[in-house]
Amino acid sequence: MKVVLTRPVGKSEPLSELLTQQQISSVICPVLQLNEVAVSDTAKAMISEAELALFVSPDAVRYFHQLEVPLAGHCGAFAVGEGTADAIQQTLNIKAKYPKQPDSEGLLALPQLSSVEGKRVLLVKGKGGRPVIAQTLKARGAILDSLVVYERIAVKDNADGWLDHWRSQQIEGIVITSNSAADAIFNTQSSASKDWLAQRTFFVVSQRIAEHVQQSYNIEQSQIVVCHGPDNRAIAGSIIDYTKQQGRKMTQSESQTKNTNTQQAAKAAEQTVTPHHAKVGVSKVALLALLVALGSGAGAGYVYLQQQQQLQQALLANQAINAENQLLNTQLSSAKSQLQRVENVLDSLQDNVAKRLAEQQQHVETQLTQTLAKAQQQVSGAVASEALYLQRLAAFKVAAEQDYLGAIAILQRLQESLESESNTAAVKQAIAKDIAALKALPQPQTESLYFELHGLLSQVDTLTIKTKQIPQKAASEDAALSQQVDDWQANLKRSWQGLVDDFITIRHHDEVVIDPLLDKNEQLLIRTQLRAYLTQAQTALMDQQASIYFSALDSAADTLARYFDTQHAPVNAMQQALNKLSRSEVQRQESIELATPAAVKGWLK
Repeated sequence: MKVVLTRPVGKSEPLSELLTQQQISSVICPVLQLNEVAVSDTAKAMISEAELALFVSPDAVRYFHQLEVPLAGHCGAFAVGEGTADAIQQTLNIKAKYPKQPDSEGLLALPQLSSVEGKRVLLVKGKGGRPVIAQTLKARGAILDSLVVYERIAVKDNADGWLDHWRSQQIEGIVITSNSAADAIFNTQSSASKDWLAQRTFFVVSQRIAEHVQQSYNIEQSQIVVCHGPDNRAIAGSIIDYTKQQGRKMTQSESQTKNTNTQQAAKAAEQTVTPHHAKVGVSKVALLALLVALGSGAGAGYVYLQQQQQLQQALLANQAINAENQLLNTQLSSAKSQLQRVENVLDSLQDNVAKRLAEQQQHVETQLTQTLAKAQQQVSGAVASEALYLQRLAAFKVAAEQDYLGAIAILQRLQESLESESNTAAVKQAIAKDIAALKALPQPQTESLYFELHGLLSQVDTLTIKTKQIPQKAASEDAALSQQVDDWQANLKRSWQGLVDDFITIRHHDEVVIDPLLDKNEQLLIRTQLRAYLTQAQTALMDQQASIYFSALDSAADTLARYFDTQHAPVNAMQQALNKLSRSEVQRQESIELATPAAVKGWLK
């Protein structure tokens, strides 16, 4: 028996060697190629979060290893079969659990995967394939992340080239390891190629592939052999067992054919010899000729019978082909009608989608317009509030404080806030007019006078109060008594002085002290009085009360001259400053009416 091995490049050589050892010829012809699928950074981030990792094939393990993103230390690994588990051990250095039944159902039957609710499960797989693992895990409550790392692509667009080559090589068996490989092999429009495939024996690695080949391509179940497993030894063992079984059937068939021919020849010889058995003088040559004639007749009959059987088989095959063609035509008509219905449904869906998209786009545009209008209203409201506040503040600065520079700064800020607003020409003209008018007015001295008084207030604590210094005590005479008799008068005076000092203390000074002495509390009161006069002058200045202003300055000057040392430089400097302030003019200037408030109110309306 000669078989073709259709696994991808680099995967069929070990199987070919095993078959060669058993005298079974094989041809390596890959029908699929594996390509790496680009994995995004978001998908890579799922790897480190996985609690369980499932690998569906050794190829999935190999392409996963190329990502160079390790699994978490607590992550458990599971494989569909032993071969995949070995690949995980060799490549990732992780011992993986695998089922005895090497397929999706066997993997899902593991006890560790029965309770996965709330767990992060990473399924490493190829593009496409069966969804049974993903569906079952989701049904069990797992948080499933599918990581597609490779895809299978047919080497050729159609299978005609392969099939012609296989027919020339007289291939009898075809090894199929995936549904994708089966689809690639049967991708032909040639009836002769389909008929030839229908007479081959297919070695598949799972019952799922057998059902796919049987249902999709009408292959008889008797021509499909399900191997013991997906690994090379299991496939080779299945092919060897099938070859031995077919050899025994052929031997039994040939033995039965020979026995049948011998029995027919013996019966014919008996029938021929029996009538002449009574004759004694029959020659041996005649008998031999008779036997040869009988053998030739039997051979010719056998050949005729074989030809009739072949003709009958051809007729049956032709009838089967016609029936199959009718079935295919029926299926084609059904497929065309289904396609037409699908196209109609698709057109309807496209119309509905286009209609809904248009409605959603119109809805979004309407919402966007409303949102922009609302935002514009909010912005306009904020600008209007700011403009109203600024014009009021500018009017207050001019009317109440006569702070023309401050009012000019506020009007300039108002002008900047209205730059992006519409219909503000009249307001801007009024602002420009008011700024020009304020700049032309003479600046009042209120602020300078106020700050000068503030400076005098800060110096009150440093001024020297006029007080008398107590003179030094006069030198006292020596109170010691003399030992001389002649000094009896001095000794008597000294004794009397000592007696008086015990009852009355008399201090003698060289200068006469007339002015009273001031203690600390009295000095504090004097400084507080001076500070009160200066503060009163400040308040009267801001209130434009000239009489109170000048009266407070006079009182401050009088207090300064009466209680403070005018010979001291700071006191003298403050006297000069108070005299200068007393000569200043504190008269309220004529108020100016701004045009900006009326213009702003008109713009807001």
